[in-house]
Amino acid sequence: MALQAGGDEVRLENKVALMCGVGPGMGRASALLFAQEGAKVAITARREEYINETASRIQQQGGYAAPLPADVSVKVEAEAVVEATVARYGRLDILYCGAGGFFEPGRDFSDIEQAYWREVIGNTLESLYNLAQAVRPIMASQDGGAIVAITASFSVRQEGNPAYGAAKGGIIGLSQNLAREFYSDNIRVNAIGAGLFRGKLLDGPLNPAQPTLSRTGHPEDIAYAALYLASDEASWVTGQVLNVDGGVDTGSRPLWEFEK
Repeated sequence: MALQAGGDEVRLENKVALMCGVGPGMGRASALLFAQEGAKVAITARREEYINETASRIQQQGGYAAPLPADVSVKVEAEAVVEATVARYGRLDILYCGAGGFFEPGRDFSDIEQAYWREVIGNTLESLYNLAQAVRPIMASQDGGAIVAITASFSVRQEGNPAYGAAKGGIIGLSQNLAREFYSDNIRVNAIGAGLFRGKLLDGPLNPAQPTLSRTGHPEDIAYAALYLASDEASWVTGQVLNVDGGVDTGSRPLWEFEK
């Protein structure tokens, strides 16, 4: 087992991860942490500058990263990045799907035209749908794998506009249904319900954020949750939604307390 600089065993050694919807926040943090923990990663998003910056940072730290610009809400592009990942690294063990966006809490239902509705649903739900279809036969042929989908906590879904809430709620429903269907292939499917995140991703190796509930979310919070669900430590966990929201959904504090 390979070791990190600090002497700890890495948790994703010999794993290959396809990271989709990687922007400058939680997606980048997850890609950096997966690489830091021994995975070879392929990184995709529509914004080429984002994935190039992430790949460069991983490579500078001695990791393996391949930037693959694509819009995975388009089926042929999703299939292409899956094929490119396997062609480059020889296998595919982990799918991280963070595609989406469109939080926009000030947009009322009356402001949501059909074009906007279709864009939100398409970018969020069709991305996971396309990718799950593409990775399933590959993971099944390897005796299993892990899919981690990023959704939003209940309070964030309620605060966002109706299209956003519908799309993120759909991610939960799709993930749980896929967990049942993919069970026979030993493919685990879980989701992370993200709270509000206003913390900035720092330079250098990733470490857990400050160990207190009294703060805003940091990209590292999602990254470490995704690491657990993607790792063999979660080998008996599937069909779950892990909320990472600082306790907002329990009524412990207001949603915007540290994000004003």
